[in-house]
Amino acid sequence: MSYKPTITFFCIAVTLSFLSADLQAQQVFERKAVDVSNLGISFTNVGTVGRPNVRTVPLGPPSMEYPRGSGTEHLFEAGIWLGAQVGGETRVTTSSITTSGGYSQGAPGFEITNDGDLFFERSSLENDPNFSPEAVSHQDLVTRYTDRNVTIGNQVISGHVPLNADISFESYNWNFGFTEGLTIVRYDITNQGSDIWNNFYFGLFSDLVTRNINAPNVETGGAFFNKGGVGWLDSLYALYVFDRGSFDFPRLNTHAASVIIGTEYRGVDFHPRNAEEVQQAGLQPPMVQPSFWLFGAGAGDFIRPSDDLDRYSRMAVPWPLETHREALRNDGYTGGGNFIQLNSIGPFPQVDPGETITIYVTFVAALMPNEFQSLVPGNVPDVNDLDNPESRANLTESIGWAYRLYDGSENEDGTQTRFLVPEPPTTPNMRIELDSGIASVYWDDSAESSVDPVTGEADFAGYRLYRTQLGDDLRGTITTNAQMLREWDVEGKNVGFNTGFNEVRLDNPVTFPGDPIEYTYRFDVPNLLSGWQYLFSVTAFDEGDERTPPLETSINANAIRVFPGTPVNPDFASDEEEFKVGVYPNPYRINAAWDGSSPFTRKIMFYNLPTKAQIRVYTLSGEIVATLDHDAATYTGGDARWFRDFAGSARLMPGGEHAWDLLTAANQNLTTGLYLYTVRDLDSGNIQRGRFAIIK
Repeated sequence: MSYKPTITFFCIAVTLSFLSADLQAQQVFERKAVDVSNLGISFTNVGTVGRPNVRTVPLGPPSMEYPRGSGTEHLFEAGIWLGAQVGGETRVTTSSITTSGGYSQGAPGFEITNDGDLFFERSSLENDPNFSPEAVSHQDLVTRYTDRNVTIGNQVISGHVPLNADISFESYNWNFGFTEGLTIVRYDITNQGSDIWNNFYFGLFSDLVTRNINAPNVETGGAFFNKGGVGWLDSLYALYVFDRGSFDFPRLNTHAASVIIGTEYRGVDFHPRNAEEVQQAGLQPPMVQPSFWLFGAGAGDFIRPSDDLDRYSRMAVPWPLETHREALRNDGYTGGGNFIQLNSIGPFPQVDPGETITIYVTFVAALMPNEFQSLVPGNVPDVNDLDNPESRANLTESIGWAYRLYDGSENEDGTQTRFLVPEPPTTPNMRIELDSGIASVYWDDSAESSVDPVTGEADFAGYRLYRTQLGDDLRGTITTNAQMLREWDVEGKNVGFNTGFNEVRLDNPVTFPGDPIEYTYRFDVPNLLSGWQYLFSVTAFDEGDERTPPLETSINANAIRVFPGTPVNPDFASDEEEFKVGVYPNPYRINAAWDGSSPFTRKIMFYNLPTKAQIRVYTLSGEIVATLDHDAATYTGGDARWFRDFAGSARLMPGGEHAWDLLTAANQNLTTGLYLYTVRDLDSGNIQRGRFAIIK
């Protein structure tokens, strides 16, 4: 298989200034990532999805990462295809095609441009800085682009014959528990030309691939991409992928999917699952179908489409799925699974000048259930043991929620309001205060006044407190594996245990300096181990109804990562043992239990530090190995890569501790031996000294 090198830019908006003229773009490139849910997926304002260089440049925005922060990615790049017959010729516009580098401005196949349009955000959350009454979700990402430009500045877009389409893009994302692994995308596609589009097709091109980019043994080149398994769920119109053949460790077994969930065309939801309604409107129901080809030198049914006629045919002509269904699922076991995917819908019989059609798609990712997490795909000879209805249970449930969100709720007049579904209560505001080995969890009562948008009832039922287990961060499950510690619920509602709230309700609400929220509840969690990471969350749940089971807020909506340890040293000058600076673990043995799997994700902890300090590490001969600056008010672990790889941004440090990655100032690993350190209190000038050993 061919190697897929990477592009050199990511994340930031790069502005290319050119003189503007007819059919000439003043191009501005921007990539924007979803951060409100547990699916970290990136979109661009040139019609592509994902970040193609995420494997070689893991620091930066995700491509299609789930769970967010785990390193488990599911996408190289995706993009839209638009095809129609115009004035006797077949025209196809593509925003991404099969290529080794991903998006490349002006290159063949990358025919979507913008005229300086960047993303803007909206949120339906009233306390969000991007709150807007026009928002659909908790995080709407909105932009627009076009295929009308044939040049970008002085650069000709190679081979591009426009349909003259303008596309408005909106991505909808929620932090509900049932939406954590999905995004819904709306494309409004308008014919801005003077010619009719006949037999119009929409395609969603994708190079979905499921690998852990943080695994130290992760492969490079074509071997990274050729382990995939690919499938099609007929009843859900869902194209899905999974890891069929890798030996990645650590690993999570997941599925990812792309689904065309509906359209709006001439007053009807033009989709085969609404075939009766479509026929009643005098239209022939469209096809939603997949197509596949090999990235490299495919042949026969797997040959790569090379021009507009081939691409249109891939959208319009049914592909022989049944002939190849098992090969698609299983070839990754022997390194032959580098399959490119296309999910398409059509034909739309006619799109007149000025007419707009709307396409809704969803990208979904889900963990396989626990019983499948111990499987190593490269060691599973029978694909049916890895990919079956039971292993896909979480995926199909999430796809079902995407359809339900799209369908929305029926109004009294019989019309539908999209994305209006029963919701869990408002997410509680939560705060944690740390003491030695104890986390005091506070939360407010804002959830108790929540009103369901569909039923109009205040149906709050209770709270649940969650905490993760030691090592969940290293396994990539810290955002998905939190265990419930306690539940408190309204007495008399027969939902839960009828506990009431007396155990946790404060006599009087409390506030904290710089924090205007009044906290109504408190619960102390003792016996936390220093140096380890715990994720805490308080959720709220409702009663449910005859159609919907009780709904709960997302564990990750207010989650805080907590690192227990010693607080700020109150008497740094004291010689008492309890105030003495120290290091743990000491001796340090490669690797400590909490270390990552690479030499760059190790850490030892200095403890009993003053508020502001300078830490210096020396060899026995007096050579300075490293200098660390500590400020308890601002320190969040930023000196050590461990925190970038395994800890989220909402983290709470103990104040009197500082992590070091055992790398010298020259980024070299320390050798076995004895080392000295000094800690200077920057306020008093007092110095304490100590030593530690490294054993390999």
